[in-house]
Amino acid sequence: MPFVHSLVKAKKAGKEGWYAPVELGEKAPHYISFVIPIDKKGAFFTIYSCEAVTSRHNGKTITRFELATEGKDSFLLRIGSDDYWFAVKPAAKRSSRLPYIGKLKHPDFRSLFIEIEPTEPEKLDELCDCKRTFIIGCDSFTHYSGVEKFRSAALSSR
Repeated sequence: MPFVHSLVKAKKAGKEGWYAPVELGEKAPHYISFVIPIDKKGAFFTIYSCEAVTSRHNGKTITRFELATEGKDSFLLRIGSDDYWFAVKPAAKRSSRLPYIGKLKHPDFRSLFIEIEPTEPEKLDELCDCKRTFIIGCDSFTHYSGVEKFRSAALSSR
């Protein structure tokens, strides 16, 4: 099943595309976007995996949920009894769908990506504030290969 990813749009050598935030480092200014892969015909998949992190007193838990395509250009993420709606970002519909151009590996990275955004961002803020849960899409340290060197660098800088 394809994933929702939290990636950063950037340019490198004149080519625009997506990177994992860990690839750009902490000092690089960047805005993280939720993006989803599309199939070879440019269509959405029916269901995407989407992970959320919940902070607990003794650490964190990562839980996988499903983001389901609902209608034209909209998606539903249900966490417990709460619904979170996403839509294709209007600017993304007008621009080309972009590739992942970083160096990490994941099966989805062979696809083009399109940006989605929450239709009610304040509900995501409430999820974070009230339930200490935030949506990450795909946990890079669990699912991306090649990320080990970034983890090592982060640990050694502490």
